[in-house]
Amino acid sequence: VIGKNLDEKTYFEFHDLIIPSRDGTTQIDHIYVSIFGIFVIETKNYTGWIFGGEKQSKWTQIIYKQKHYFQNPLRQNYAHIKALSELLQFPEEKFHSMVVFLGDCELKSKMPPNVCRIRQAAAY
Repeated sequence: VIGKNLDEKTYFEFHDLIIPSRDGTTQIDHIYVSIFGIFVIETKNYTGWIFGGEKQSKWTQIIYKQKHYFQNPLRQNYAHIKALSELLQFPEEKFHSMVVFLGDCELKSKMPPNVCRIRQAAAY
């Protein structure tokens, strides 16, 4: 979905990869390899309101006044980048982390530019 707005001569995409990590294996939703670096994308298909901050360990999803907590996806993606960096023997600076929300959700907190809804993903 993200890749349809990207130049396929510049971006090479890989989806649903399982790679070795320090804790066994880790699953990466999407990777785009380009001249600009390697974009590692964690997608979240949520509804409701999403609250969270870059440094918080847990984020909150609220659906009809019910709160659900989930791991900060930026931290989750950082673990993916660490594993990829070690596997490929590339420096971490070559990787770009992105978190993309799908579904009928609304980001209610001020998010960093690398956390967005699907319609803003290709522009980032």
